[in-house]
Amino acid sequence: MTDPSPTVRAWQDAVLAAALFAIDPAGLGGVAVRAGAGPARDAWMTGVLALLAVDAPRRRIPCHIEDERLLGGLDLSASLAAGRPVAQRGVLAECDGGVAIVPMAERLEGATAARLAAAMDQGAVMLERDGVAMRLPARFGLIALDEGLEPDEAPPAALIERLAFHLDLSGLGWRDVLEDGPDADAVARARAALAALPPAGDAIIEALCRTAQMIGVDSARAPLLALRAARAHAALAGRARITEEDAAAAARLVLGPRATMAPANAEEEEEVAQSEPAEPPPPSEEPPGPPTEPDADQIVAAIQAALPEDLFERLKMEGGPRAAPARARGAGADAKAARRGR
Repeated sequence: MTDPSPTVRAWQDAVLAAALFAIDPAGLGGVAVRAGAGPARDAWMTGVLALLAVDAPRRRIPCHIEDERLLGGLDLSASLAAGRPVAQRGVLAECDGGVAIVPMAERLEGATAARLAAAMDQGAVMLERDGVAMRLPARFGLIALDEGLEPDEAPPAALIERLAFHLDLSGLGWRDVLEDGPDADAVARARAALAALPPAGDAIIEALCRTAQMIGVDSARAPLLALRAARAHAALAGRARITEEDAAAAARLVLGPRATMAPANAEEEEEVAQSEPAEPPPPSEEPPGPPTEPDADQIVAAIQAALPEDLFERLKMEGGPRAAPARARGAGADAKAARRGR
């Protein structure tokens, strides 16, 4: 069986990312989709909206939205009728439990992006204006539609960093969007099962943190988001715990697009593996015991094998990958943070 083409694989990853996001929108932060209006983006948006919970609110946020509409403020007519200040909810509070969609996110003003990021971090909107002070729940996932034509036309970095998935559908056409992914029933079952999953093991956490550092991902949020994606992937697969397969899929989707360098000697190791015949393992004198859980090194190897095949070539074209330490340094701090968020 031949490997799928890069465009087919890009669509497969986009479909899987849509399903994982629909399972845990607020936990995964959201999705940044780089593509102009066209069949690929339209098909992806139709698909992800169909996978969301039926009662999940969906709101569009214009890039030049006013603060009063975004955050809320004084409802003048209701206040006059009641004889006291009455607050009206903004669009972020209206998104609670659902999804916010930002078209032309590359034009989003920095102040608006900061307010969005603050609401995502706190899961609430702090409203203190016009004599009104209140805290409104606002747990939502964000879909940022990036229609920028030039590399420097992109949504604010502080906002994009909080979104688990970074998709580029700009090279896809209608011929590439024929493959379907998980259906709404499967996603709903995974959403219901998510809370029952036990925390990830230390080996999974360490492997994700080490992989992030090995490929030059310096954001502490990225391994946390990858861990949440691994949980959603395990729930979608119907597993009772997070496995290395889930970690590999999460790393491919969350860490791969953020990579800035290749692991040290990645190409040399691949050449050696192809040139040297594999030696059979020595016979064991002891009877086989129960299967052991994979350690962090095994999971890192599985993750590296799952990263996009053209990743390192893309990095070369963008300026050349820098060599990274074979064993990432300083992964302990990220691992501790990931344990707190698992």
